[in-house]
Amino acid sequence: MHPAYLFDIDGTLLKVKRKVNRQVIQRILERFGIDHIDVAHLDFAGKTDRDIFSALLVQPDEQPDEDLFHQVKQIYLQELERNLRVEDIHIYTGVHQSLEYLRKQAAWTGLLTGNFARAAKIKLATIGLLEPFRFGAFGDDHHDRNELPPNAFEELVRHSGVDFRPSDLVIIGDTPRDIACARSFGSVAVAVATGTYSYEELNDCRPDAVLRSLEEFPDWNERYLESRA
Repeated sequence: MHPAYLFDIDGTLLKVKRKVNRQVIQRILERFGIDHIDVAHLDFAGKTDRDIFSALLVQPDEQPDEDLFHQVKQIYLQELERNLRVEDIHIYTGVHQSLEYLRKQAAWTGLLTGNFARAAKIKLATIGLLEPFRFGAFGDDHHDRNELPPNAFEELVRHSGVDFRPSDLVIIGDTPRDIACARSFGSVAVAVATGTYSYEELNDCRPDAVLRSLEEFPDWNERYLESRA
């Protein structure tokens, strides 16, 4: 059976300029009177949007406010759609080639991302990169990234009608959290050193493979398919 492939977005497929995404979030927080946080210097790598926004919205000594979370989420998505432009997004080397390679392989290709589902679609649609992804799991409902693979797996089986196993999933991301996420579900962990973590840092987390960019992905995958034969 041919594997299925799940891609992270930020740091793996693309990079949104910090001045766009971070400034949008900063403005929203200040609008709600949350002015003690400097968003520009926070580490969001590998976290889900649910986790990020829930943490930002908790004032000292207060409990999370679910209504506030949903209100801020909707404003964030509206602002992202209104402000994001093609020139604000950098697509990493090898992304187009790798997705075209998987298309020719007729492989099931989806997303496993901490982005809210609508945020993921806004980013990918802005650069014309949404069409290759037929299923996925997103950061709307989960604080923990490790809870996403079962959702993606369920979507994959439902859409494909194929009895995939967790070990048939190749999860591709740019952070130690992506590697841990793949491991938690018994899937193949492929790390790509295009985000904030170096090749060496990712390699220390012992994924199944570390790539310097997705330009190396087709060659790696050919070797991987041979090893499964």
